[in-house]
Amino acid sequence: MVGMNRLALLAAALLGIWLQPTAPAFSQIKPPARILLYTSVPQQLATQFSEAFMKNRPDIKVEIFRSGSTEIGAKLAAEREVGGIRADLLWLADAPIYYELRDKGELAQYVSPEAKHIPAELKDPKGFFTGGRLINMIIAVNKEVIPLKDAPKSWKSFPDVGKKAVMGNPLYSGSNFVTVAAFVKQDGWGWFEQARKKGVAVVRGNSEAASALAGKEFGVAMTLDYIVAGLIKKGAPLEIIWPQDGVISVPSPIAIIKNTKQLEASKAFVDYVLSKEGQEFLVKQEVIPVRGDVKPPQGQPSASQIKFIPIPYEWAAENAPAIREKFEKLMLH
Repeated sequence: MVGMNRLALLAAALLGIWLQPTAPAFSQIKPPARILLYTSVPQQLATQFSEAFMKNRPDIKVEIFRSGSTEIGAKLAAEREVGGIRADLLWLADAPIYYELRDKGELAQYVSPEAKHIPAELKDPKGFFTGGRLINMIIAVNKEVIPLKDAPKSWKSFPDVGKKAVMGNPLYSGSNFVTVAAFVKQDGWGWFEQARKKGVAVVRGNSEAASALAGKEFGVAMTLDYIVAGLIKKGAPLEIIWPQDGVISVPSPIAIIKNTKQLEASKAFVDYVLSKEGQEFLVKQEVIPVRGDVKPPQGQPSASQIKFIPIPYEWAAENAPAIREKFEKLMLH
């Protein structure tokens, strides 16, 4: 019996020696860092972009929550009340949200090495957020509903199309909110009073407006350039009109939430968004790049060629509830 016990102890010791070299190898395999991105970028584009990033960085896993900028703003406010913002990164079209978050101390400062290629007017000087894509609110026309020669060439004449015209809802869409704020700051509510009087329709967001236009439900739409360009590429009989009185160009900033537990992984995602490779990926999706050293989509203007309508970002952030309430009463009731 004693001999048996000795043999058992010897076997256990030998087994321990045999297993010992492999144990550290298993402990060195780290799971990928997980970052949560809240974004208003269309789901397909956000998914494809994140997959391209993850091919470059297989050590990082991107999870996406996608909704309209206004709904994400409400989600951030709700999370703030119950323990803090869950997202690591924000990539929205509602630029005023970033000023509110910055002023609340909820954004991390990060000046990406790639930010030097981004024009100063498209980024926060202290690095709290940086424009990640240039999306432009333009007039789109379905040439099979309204002849191109009869389509409005300016925002001023857009409401005259009446019930054949459509726009997105600023209560859902950040880019539409920014557009409403810019129009109101410049000229008051007269444009919207005219639009309501003439019967301009309001749908949920820009994708819905563009799809309804392509489906011949409307003749013209206030919507985003890259969405329309994508539909044209698929054969839709649409045309982009760059309004004579200017374009609402939203830099769609990328930013890191201050309390992220994945700061380095979040920085890597920001770097990729702003990199030449990341911007070239967006160009393939008909998005105008924020970098001057990346060519815009074929047939589209570069950022320096676009006539911009000034966007009062901080004023819009300060007056956001009042602007949305007034729009709802005027256009949706």
